[in-house]
Amino acid sequence: MNKTTMLCSFLMSLSIYAQKIDSFERIEVDGFYTNPLFSPTGEFVLLTGEHLKGVYLLDLKTNSVKPISDKPGSGYSYVWDKSGNSFYYKEKSEKEYFSNAKVINYNIRDQYSKKVENIDHNYLPSYKGAPSKKGDQQVVIYTNLASLKIEAKDLATSKQWTVTKDEGQFYNALLSNDGKKVAVHKGADIYIYDLDGNSKGRKIGTGIATAWSDDDSYLIGFLDESENGHTVSNSELYLFDVKNAKTKKITNTEVISEMFPTIHKDKVIFSDDKTGRLFIATLKMN
Repeated sequence: MNKTTMLCSFLMSLSIYAQKIDSFERIEVDGFYTNPLFSPTGEFVLLTGEHLKGVYLLDLKTNSVKPISDKPGSGYSYVWDKSGNSFYYKEKSEKEYFSNAKVINYNIRDQYSKKVENIDHNYLPSYKGAPSKKGDQQVVIYTNLASLKIEAKDLATSKQWTVTKDEGQFYNALLSNDGKKVAVHKGADIYIYDLDGNSKGRKIGTGIATAWSDDDSYLIGFLDESENGHTVSNSELYLFDVKNAKTKKITNTEVISEMFPTIHKDKVIFSDDKTGRLFIATLKMN
């Protein structure tokens, strides 16, 4: 089966099975990319390369990719400033440990980067810049590496508290857009907690959640499979309904290993874990 036939088969399987994704196409850029992250405006996408090496900026209007950093590990936990005019990522020198990484801010319009003082790199990806007006929330979430609990910190008051008070080891916390909920992972499962830490976790599905929808009603993510327990044999995309704790599979292919989806309004971008290709699709919720 040639590549064209394989891609056509993939498109048909999306249309027939999911009935939620259409207008599907490959983003024609050269190179291996993964972990896409939409900008707040939907105009740009942050990317990294294999093994999380480097940070790249994709302009969706021109399908051009601009290298921002080539440092190892710099592609882990980048995040957009809430304005959409800049983004943050972590960077270290070759001789430094990852624990010594610095937070860097890159301004798209002026095309310059600068070190951000007094912001711990562990606060990424929940740190989205200084408050734009008085009274704005400035709470970040992170994993306490000693206890493996998810904690929160108010940067304005330095108050800290534990979000996940249940037993277990937690990772990959995602703060909702309204700043009220936290999606966390424990083992292979996804749980929702209130940011204030006063609620028990509520399981909503199994997999890896990668982004909240704009209205925080659901999370998008993926679930991979392995035939030998070591290498990924397949991966599909899922929607996780936050309120009703229901999971919906939205792709069903064997040709492409869909991973790390990002969402902006009704647009979804994801990467193929096998080839590093990027794809964009329209998500229909009705």
